Amino acid sequence: MTNLELIRNLSLSLGKSQAEIKQLLKSSTKIMRDILDKDIGITIPGLGIFSSYFKKERKSFNPYHNKFMLLPPKRIIRFHPGSSIKNELK
Repeated sequence: MTNLELIRNLSLSLGKSQAEIKQLLKSSTKIMRDILDKDIGITIPGLGIFSSYFKKERKSFNPYHNKFMLLPPKRIIRFHPGSSIKNELK
């Protein structure tokens, strides 16, 4: 499902204009991004848990240059689906 299809479906479901739904999605993703940037998890009942963590600096082998290289640390966002959604998808 594309972003446009999601906006269209939510607009029909909620009876709001597509511009209002687009602004709602934009502001909700910004809020989620800010929360995850502070290393705080987000729980959405019926959907799951979003969390973030830092992956440590690590060594990796580059076969093209035939040598090891050091990969910098980076932030990873993880999603754990809730049990209700897992059971529905089975």
